[in-house]
Amino acid sequence: MNRFFIGIEGGATKTEGVLIDENGKVYVTLQTGPSNPWVSGFDNVAKLLKQLIDDILTKGETDWNQIVSVGMVLSGAGQPESQTNVRQQLRLLNVDTDKVSVGEDLIGPVPNGGVVIISGTGSNCVVYNENGTKKRAGGWGHMLGDEGSAYWIAHRAIKLVFDHDDNINVSPYDLTKLKDEIKAYFQVEEMSELLNHFYKNFHKDFVARFTQVLSELASNANDQACKALFEDAGHVLGAHLRAISPSIEKKLYEQGKLRVVVVGSVFRSWKLLKPGFINGLTEKKTLPFNRVELVQLTASAAIGAAIWGARRQGHLLTNINFSKCFSILDTIELSN
Repeated sequence: MNRFFIGIEGGATKTEGVLIDENGKVYVTLQTGPSNPWVSGFDNVAKLLKQLIDDILTKGETDWNQIVSVGMVLSGAGQPESQTNVRQQLRLLNVDTDKVSVGEDLIGPVPNGGVVIISGTGSNCVVYNENGTKKRAGGWGHMLGDEGSAYWIAHRAIKLVFDHDDNINVSPYDLTKLKDEIKAYFQVEEMSELLNHFYKNFHKDFVARFTQVLSELASNANDQACKALFEDAGHVLGAHLRAISPSIEKKLYEQGKLRVVVVGSVFRSWKLLKPGFINGLTEKKTLPFNRVELVQLTASAAIGAAIWGARRQGHLLTNINFSKCFSILDTIELSN
């Protein structure tokens, strides 16, 4: 009987699941809606995850007895209490959770350990050391954190216009294009009509997607206000990496080079982020490494979730070299 492994990676925008074998061959890839339990509710997320598992089994023409493990790495599941709640809700739906491991979404890109920065709808930064220790910075959601994320950038852009119009904090930049784009995206005639999008019909991912418009304004129209927003975002993301740097074990930066996996839509605007990122990383303290190699996944993080879930069940998928599933975004030389 063939043995298979399921991996599920979920965030505030979408969730992806895969079915793989011990050699890493992907038999099924499926996507569904968001699975952050703090946003969608633990019961709703459990129903979505169960349905995704059922759909994977159906499409893969396999059954539960052939599944060795299920690794679920989810946005909003970084705390033990959250992981327990997800598992409890799955049990209520008759899911055999003895095969299921639940962890935070940052594990997906680095199932065997490493450093990862996520900046998509939300943001987070963490190191997973080989000795089992970890250190995180950020990841507290849009009410308490998410600095440098797509939502954070979009929110700051809107606040910039409000504060300028109210004469509270007058911007040094011409905000005409920015204001026009805000109205066009949210389909309002007056800025005051935005209150509906934040206090009545709030959709975090919809607000976050406005950052793509801001990126185009900065890149194609050379809009200085938007360029400043992305530089500020880069700064706080660099500060996140700086914050965890004392906790990164030396093995991860042998010969002075630290590899950092960057994930999320905001990094598509890396050229806009880079100046601020370097400043945020290097200010205030000397770093233990002198070079940072930023890399991006070329495979699904759900595969990483499957590898991690298998290891949690005592199965090391040594035939899968996940370290090759990356491309280099940039290499930053530091002068400590």
